[in-house]
Amino acid sequence: MKKLLIIIYYWPPCGGVGVQRWLRFLKYLPLHGWKPTVITTLNGDYPAFDELLLAKVPPECKVIRTKTPTFSGTYKKFSNTSESKVPYGSLETNSTDSIMKRLFIWVRLNLVIPDARKIWNRFAYRSAREELLKDRYDAVITTGPPHSSHLIGLKLKKKYKINWIADFRDPWTQMGYLKNVKRLKITSYFDSLLECRVVKNCDALLAASQKIIADLNCPSDKIHLITNCFDPDDYKQIKREKSDNNFNLNYFGTLPSESNPISVLKAVTQIYKRGITNIKMNFWGNISNDVQMQLSKFDENNIVKFHQYISHDKAIGAMINSDMLLLMINNVKNNEGIITAKIFEYMGSGVTILGVGPIDSEPAKILQETKSGKMLQYDDVDGIADHIEMVYDLWKQGKKTSPGDISKYSCLKLTEKLNSVLDKSTK
Repeated sequence: MKKLLIIIYYWPPCGGVGVQRWLRFLKYLPLHGWKPTVITTLNGDYPAFDELLLAKVPPECKVIRTKTPTFSGTYKKFSNTSESKVPYGSLETNSTDSIMKRLFIWVRLNLVIPDARKIWNRFAYRSAREELLKDRYDAVITTGPPHSSHLIGLKLKKKYKINWIADFRDPWTQMGYLKNVKRLKITSYFDSLLECRVVKNCDALLAASQKIIADLNCPSDKIHLITNCFDPDDYKQIKREKSDNNFNLNYFGTLPSESNPISVLKAVTQIYKRGITNIKMNFWGNISNDVQMQLSKFDENNIVKFHQYISHDKAIGAMINSDMLLLMINNVKNNEGIITAKIFEYMGSGVTILGVGPIDSEPAKILQETKSGKMLQYDDVDGIADHIEMVYDLWKQGKKTSPGDISKYSCLKLTEKLNSVLDKSTK
């Protein structure tokens, strides 16, 4: 079998949809003749933990874990108890934040390039070097975020002339949360230099969206669109439970302040005033404190309920037993290409999706193409209300919208495409 070395920061027991991309690819790559080895963290800064995901790591996959200092460890030492959790998915601050928090965020934005996870790089590089010296690998893959992981691949490429593929799950210098914060120009300049060096020196580049491809100055024969995906196996043997008399509009995952769904709550409140009082909004996962405060303040009719983060398996079960799924696209500049991994898991559930974001975006086109849902603008309260009520009326009649063909987004199909890229880059 051909041997593949993957350097990845977020790996089980890390939770969240960001882990799923390579967990799924590595499940099916052995069927194409690849034997994977993963180098990852032993104690990384994770947005959530899901121990059950460890059982989904394929038995063919060798996992090497390295210890590393963490930004959260330093942050906790210098912050008070109530602020001991490092911000994730957003680097915005406001006047109510402590001076210590604002200082740490400023340092992270302007003095740490490209990101705080690069503290892991020397440990990961050491393990990768040892592995390359004792065994022969046909290709090395680095995946980001964190994009600092690509600097490990860059160093290995120069030292050992490896076949190196860089995987961009999200943008680097065009990352959405960087658009809403002030950053020193010199910091942005050096960050762009690092991005250019990675793009220039890797043998192939994978991108999860067309917008990422458009933003990178990369030859077309070198860059390949491989979106995130869903695994049909995740939905097998999950039965739809009997509905509770409520129409449940559910959200799953991290919800930063840039994705505030206040317009959706206003729409549901509008429907409530029309006499439909059994629509409920449930949020499962890491919900920004700002979002929780604003929704709670506006929620006069007890429509909203917040739930703690749940394991991936339970989240899939809860998705299937939803009546409508809420997809929020971060309301930031350059957001037309934000295709969250969540959209594919939503599609796999077969439940209709309400998207809130730019209507000319890539996720909007995917929803339209697959007939999986509809994207509406952030401030289109009336349009959101009308669409929810239309789906609600079908639900009352025991009917639902019929999704189209989503097979091209299954991990089986996309692993075949990935295998073609690997074969081409290793010949």
